[in-house]
Amino acid sequence: MALAHDYLDQYGGGERTIAAMAERYPAAPLYTSVYDRARMRELGFPELVQPVVVSFMQRLPLRGRLPRYYFSVLYPFAFRTFDLGAYDVVLSCSTFAAKGVTVGPRTVHVCYCNTPPRFLWGFDSDTEARVMPSYERPLAHLAKLVLRPIDRRTAQRVNLFVANSHNVAERIRAAYGREATVVHPPVDIARFMDLRARDDGFLLIVSRLNAYKRIDYVIDACNARGLSLVIAGTGPWGQQLRARAGPTVRMLGAVPDAEVDRLMSTCTAFVLPGEEDFGIAAVEAMAAGKPVLALRRGGAIETVIDGVTGVLYDDATPESFLRALDTVRSGRWDPEVARERSRRFDKARFVEDLDRAIQGAVARGPGAFH
Repeated sequence: MALAHDYLDQYGGGERTIAAMAERYPAAPLYTSVYDRARMRELGFPELVQPVVVSFMQRLPLRGRLPRYYFSVLYPFAFRTFDLGAYDVVLSCSTFAAKGVTVGPRTVHVCYCNTPPRFLWGFDSDTEARVMPSYERPLAHLAKLVLRPIDRRTAQRVNLFVANSHNVAERIRAAYGREATVVHPPVDIARFMDLRARDDGFLLIVSRLNAYKRIDYVIDACNARGLSLVIAGTGPWGQQLRARAGPTVRMLGAVPDAEVDRLMSTCTAFVLPGEEDFGIAAVEAMAAGKPVLALRRGGAIETVIDGVTGVLYDDATPESFLRALDTVRSGRWDPEVARERSRRFDKARFVEDLDRAIQGAVARGPGAFH
């Protein structure tokens, strides 16, 4: 077996998933476009025991200084340079290019898809376009015209798609015309289960700071009502959010796991304000015994039980959010009920379900497609 992942220079849900795969299959080498080992260690990514094979993109000048989409056309070509035809099984963890690795006629390729690429298929692309500088928009549009047909053709060569949620399975059907087996991503709930829950009077967001995460309107709501909001995470939209934040909003940047644990266990509620592919952090909050305030879209619909483990609200506006917050504050939330719900998404279950999906694909053989 071989593993493939788009890139290893940031740490989010996809990187947690490939880390769990690498732990499950330690003998499988990992192929990726770029690997910033020092940065990944700093962000909390575990040290890998298997060899990591990088592409020519590792040596590109200015790679770490320019936005990723400046190099977007190169990612599909980078993965085509990897010849994995000697492996019986290739497991890719991909939002974009890793599913395009070159495999042989006897190889079974299983792609664990976090989502079809947002910048190509329109999932929240309106949000990204709104905050993109006007001089960058023609380049983004050109990349979309060039890469969308490449992405769709590449998807047809995958034997089995595995989606991280039913939400993403629907996106895969819309973008690629392919069906997908759903295996929810791994959540390390044991890390949070024994934390003592208390309420220190603040709302919490732990997130990559991207435009589509829609943290903006939550900041506006907290500014308007003078509510304490703590935001942990880094990302390209950090500067804009800091400029928007009022005196009751604290932006912590990158924080160590121990601090995330403390914040999760002491917040009033965890906030998930955008349409997430799945939303691992919300499940972690439930494992810590906390209610979740989430937009009624995407993966939150599959994880949060409205009125039981949190509140789902309909619109990405300060008004809708504040109404939901009033419901949270007036309700009684049992930490043990939230923790019990989180067990459904435990890392051990991910491993079992993924193994079952791979075994089914191998049994059908390399000529079969699901």
